[in-house]
Amino acid sequence: MKIQTVDLSKTLKNYKNEWLALNPDSLKVVATGNKPKNVLEDARNKGILSPVLTKAPANYGTYIL
Repeated sequence: MKIQTVDLSKTLKNYKNEWLALNPDSLKVVATGNKPKNVLEDARNKGILSPVLTKAPANYGTYIL
């Protein structure tokens, strides 16, 4: 099984501490809000039946590996 990695850092930078619904095909933001239930409903109303839900962090820190 091949795992696909996607860098959403540029997209998530524009949203602080918000829930996002992404189109699973293009990973474009289709809905945003403070509650995942509302974001999911908004995305479904726009025709995206199975969106990818994620929360943008309030601020990004530095990771040292």
